[in-house]
Amino acid sequence: MDEFYNKHYIKPDSYNRIIDCWSDGPHPDCDTADAICINEQGGYQFRLSPDGEENPSLYDAEGIPLYKWNGQAVVKRTAEEIAADQTAVPAPPPSEMERLRADIDFLAAMGGMAL
Repeated sequence: MDEFYNKHYIKPDSYNRIIDCWSDGPHPDCDTADAICINEQGGYQFRLSPDGEENPSLYDAEGIPLYKWNGQAVVKRTAEEIAADQTAVPAPPPSEMERLRADIDFLAAMGGMAL
């Protein structure tokens, strides 16, 4: 009996951080133009390594990539690399409630309303 395999792909960004991954089992139509095939004899579900977790999370809770491509294999990024990305993330814009509070504080400071 012939074995059937699926290919597993990763897509790194310009810093070699892995930003996407898939198996051609559930995703046969994904564009592989800029992707790297890391396993030509994989199972239906994606794995970063043959004995690794199925469909692992590529990002931490803050959206920072956890893995990189070193030119030959997928490796975990170091704590220092992740920390550098965290410091580069811009602060989120103020929420609607924060903007409203700032407007009220400004008007109160201008004497335009009593709180």
